Amino acid sequence: MDAMKTNIFHRALPTFLEDRAYLTRPRVDTLIEEAVKHPYVTVSAGLGCGKTQAVYSFLQTSGVPAMWMQLSPRDNDSARFWDGLARTAGDYNPKIASRMRDVGFPDTDELYAKVLSIPEEELDAERKHIFVFDDFHVIEDPDILRFFKRVIQSPFPNISLIIISRADPTIGMVGLLSKGLLANINEADLRFTEDETAQYFRLLDVDLSAESLANIYNDTEGWPFALSLIGLSLKKDPANERNARTAMKLNIFQMIDEEVFSVVSERLRRFLIGLSLIDKFSTSLVSILADDERIIGEMGKINSMIHYDIYLHTYIIHRLFLDYLRQKQDLLSESEKKLIYSKAAQWCDENDYKMEAVSYYEKAGNYKAIINIVYNFPIQVPYEQAVYVLDIYSRGPAELLENIVPYHLQHARLLLSIGRYEDAVNELQSRIAKYSALPPSDFNNQVLCGAYTALGITNYLMLPLTGDCEFDVPMEKAYRYYELSPYDESGSVTSISIDAWASKVGTTRQGAMEEYIAALSRAVPYAMSVLNGFMYGLDDLAQGELLFYKNDLKNAGKFFMQAAHKAETRGQHDIRNRALFYLLRSAAAQGDFDKVQETLRRLGEQLEMREYLDRFITFDIVSAWYYALIGQTALAAGWMKESFSFTSNCFNSDFSNCVRMRLHYTDKQYHELLSFINSVRGRDAILLENLEIKVMEAVCEYHTKDRAAAIYALREAYDMALSNGLVTPFIEFGKDMRTLTAAAMRDVECDIPREWLEMINRKSATYAKRVSYIVSEYNKANNIDNSVRLSPREMEILYDLYHGLTRSEMAAGHDLSVNTVKLVLNTIYAKLGADNVADVIRNALDLKLL
Repeated sequence: MDAMKTNIFHRALPTFLEDRAYLTRPRVDTLIEEAVKHPYVTVSAGLGCGKTQAVYSFLQTSGVPAMWMQLSPRDNDSARFWDGLARTAGDYNPKIASRMRDVGFPDTDELYAKVLSIPEEELDAERKHIFVFDDFHVIEDPDILRFFKRVIQSPFPNISLIIISRADPTIGMVGLLSKGLLANINEADLRFTEDETAQYFRLLDVDLSAESLANIYNDTEGWPFALSLIGLSLKKDPANERNARTAMKLNIFQMIDEEVFSVVSERLRRFLIGLSLIDKFSTSLVSILADDERIIGEMGKINSMIHYDIYLHTYIIHRLFLDYLRQKQDLLSESEKKLIYSKAAQWCDENDYKMEAVSYYEKAGNYKAIINIVYNFPIQVPYEQAVYVLDIYSRGPAELLENIVPYHLQHARLLLSIGRYEDAVNELQSRIAKYSALPPSDFNNQVLCGAYTALGITNYLMLPLTGDCEFDVPMEKAYRYYELSPYDESGSVTSISIDAWASKVGTTRQGAMEEYIAALSRAVPYAMSVLNGFMYGLDDLAQGELLFYKNDLKNAGKFFMQAAHKAETRGQHDIRNRALFYLLRSAAAQGDFDKVQETLRRLGEQLEMREYLDRFITFDIVSAWYYALIGQTALAAGWMKESFSFTSNCFNSDFSNCVRMRLHYTDKQYHELLSFINSVRGRDAILLENLEIKVMEAVCEYHTKDRAAAIYALREAYDMALSNGLVTPFIEFGKDMRTLTAAAMRDVECDIPREWLEMINRKSATYAKRVSYIVSEYNKANNIDNSVRLSPREMEILYDLYHGLTRSEMAAGHDLSVNTVKLVLNTIYAKLGADNVADVIRNALDLKLL
């Protein structure tokens, strides 16, 4: 059988395998070995990736009976195809060939049923068989494609069908993946890794530096054909790596000239050069740029360099082909290039690739479109994006930009987003002075409106540093200019970005938070008028937040509901998100599981709002808080469980870090938490953030057995909270705060008022019980058995601990060693989630184990 198989393969393989030094990536055999455990296998990649060689190599060593049919364009005739398939099958099994010829090409259901019975009756059912169809991409005949579509609907348990193609077969195979019937080996699987590339050159006895290897890999991206060309050159001249790379490119470019570019139409050539201007090749964008399905059809025939990925719905263009095309971009006129950039930019904008759209619009020279995109960015633009857009504006025509009204607001806003506060303020004051001195006009009024608006927003965002609550004054001036010369903002919504807290107050001074809320109440009507809804609901959110931190949950809830409703009506997504977050925390504090679930559902609704750019991030953050609450941190988004991140924005307190602290705390990562807390100590931040961090520090120190440091931090937190009556951050630590406050009351050196400690102790205990109910209901709803079970030995030791016995007494009473008692106690501590004896006894009593 092996001799016959080898004979078939050598006759069927294309001659280029004998003429050219094609490589196969190491360990591809293993990939194919795993793949043929499925009924169907596709090996799809462009020219020179070693598809055929890889499958051939595997079959030569596997010992699996195999039939190989090499397809050609001439097989696009059902009769010829069937005759060729029968001849190939005849080498494999003469009876199969004879029966196939008797039936003929199966173009009816009746004939196909007869064909289907042939392998069932003629093949050894106890053995594995492999049928290979190589160069499947050349088949276009609808009858033959229909035959293969039927084949994949009838899998045989002992037959694997391997299809080798330069493009993913269009015979309905996508659905087979989800059913576990298909394995796909693609170009990425066939490319060499960096390590494999180094290994290849070592096998050739070619000594290359790390830099040379990196250059070669960067040029080839592990493409076997390109690596083989470089390998041949270096064998002749090992010292000239640069020439080898150049020769490789020249050889490939010559091959592209001869085998690809010279055989396509002039129209397709210009289209392909145009594609090299961009770096996204989605099906819809390529169709827009082509504007003619005939070009797409012709492009499909050069699949050696352009591969359509049916799973990603995008075109994969070989990097070296792109390099070849980019060398010819000068053949396009400037107007042709700008048209391509404009179409690509519009597509990117419509598909939420905002920064790519900005880049393409710059190349198209459409700065007004850039400003329109940036206008709808969050007020606090992410640092990297702000830097990028500022660079574009610095390169742009100043006279043109100055004549676009929103630019005057945007430039200062971008400066602020990268922490250049003084530059932003100076620029705005200069702009205000310049345009105030000019004769009144609609344009000048609109510029002044934008400048005063930006100044008001700047003062608002910098409040933690300045303490200045008069940000409403420039907002009012902006509104007055807006009344004089309103401008059309139909369809544009400026949504405010807020951090974990609505408050911007950095001082502990009594009354400062109420002053801030009053200023917000004055500023919001002006801001929402000038910027089409901007800030709407923020004053209600801030009022509710203050009441929430004072533990007045009932009245806080009313403001949160108002804030959520207002924000929803005017597209203020962050405000709605934070309002719902507070409602979630309130529902948990009240032990209302149904309200918790309803609030989570409402938060999930925001995932459908495409205009809310941060919707997935904020949902991950809020849901992570909930998973920390119920002890299911494994369900939190992976990125939320990573180390703490730091923002470049000086005013950004980072919502994610606020919740990430809770995840770390639930997972008992106290030392990492304390390290983070030390890293942010002393920075300018808002009062609520500082308070949350200080309370976290206190409970973490207690868990690490540093009781003195814990009580000291608790005292500092008490001092922060006292003047404004803030208590919720303490209460939300439940049983851990109950333990800490009890320890503080026993400490004779602690000078925190006992009345306050008793109040926090009592409210924390109540909170713990209500959260315990939430956890219980969650577990019931999700069929989670979270009961604690102790072994008989563990119960005996638990009772001894409850009655105050020492470890030595326990050991003597049960005829155990002291070390064994220690091990049992450690197990009890772990099962009960306890850090000390008091925790063990309390948790055991709560669970009715005692």
